[in-house]
Amino acid sequence: MKSEEWARALSTKSKSIADSTGLRFPVDVTYLGGPVVTSAESHAIYMIPHGTHGNCVSVASCWGNPEGFLTDLASSTFVHLLDQYTGLSGSYTVGPSAVIAYRQTAAIFTDADIQVFVHAVASKDGSGYGHIYHVFLPPGQDECFSNSSHVCYSPDDPKTFIFCAYHSSVEFKDIGHVLYSVEPFNDVPGCSVRPGTPNGQLVDSTNNSLSHELFETISDPDGTAWINSTLVVLFGAEIGDECSFFTVNAAREAFFDPSVFSIGSHLYAVQPEYSNTAHACAVGP
Repeated sequence: MKSEEWARALSTKSKSIADSTGLRFPVDVTYLGGPVVTSAESHAIYMIPHGTHGNCVSVASCWGNPEGFLTDLASSTFVHLLDQYTGLSGSYTVGPSAVIAYRQTAAIFTDADIQVFVHAVASKDGSGYGHIYHVFLPPGQDECFSNSSHVCYSPDDPKTFIFCAYHSSVEFKDIGHVLYSVEPFNDVPGCSVRPGTPNGQLVDSTNNSLSHELFETISDPDGTAWINSTLVVLFGAEIGDECSFFTVNAAREAFFDPSVFSIGSHLYAVQPEYSNTAHACAVGP
């Protein structure tokens, strides 16, 4: 979602949406007149803690291969589902990435902190609607919208654990408009995809979240373009939110329930996206 929570699988509202067959094919989204992204480079920003001896000593051990996924997506038919929203056959490539080493403490990042990291990288790699920055957070790093907010990614604190990822935009005085997404570690209960996906839960959970936020950034970068404005239960939802389905196993554990299909040259498990053309959730134009 745009600067709001992407409701995690354990929330009551999310389970009611997922379990209702009537909402597997929700209504069309509406264009509000704002800008869309017709072509862009994606830039990964990896936040890697100093001196980590756990499972986050490299990009691969934390998140798999997000840039490989983005490269496959760029050459896929799936990405051209977006053409109906942008009005063009868009080109979405992979630009330079960055690694930011930091000392991981108990401190919770806020969206303002994220913007500092994004500004540092965008100052070098470019701003405007032609660049999208994806900030990947390591295991154990909580993030909230603000210091006073109770809307957070906080698997260690269920009271405030509301979202798994989000996208947003910011206007910097010196470099202008910048688009970004926040990608916390998604291989945790409430954010992970179901077991048994082709690349394992760590990789496919990362890519499922990344795909969701990228598609929404392109179709609704500032919250003023393509959203649901008719169906009450999904009012304000973007094309990823409408198709973010869940499943519950026999132990009553909830997982995201993606589709398994080929994207570029590999098989992935990621959610479909809503298509106004098909009037349904889809994995292609």
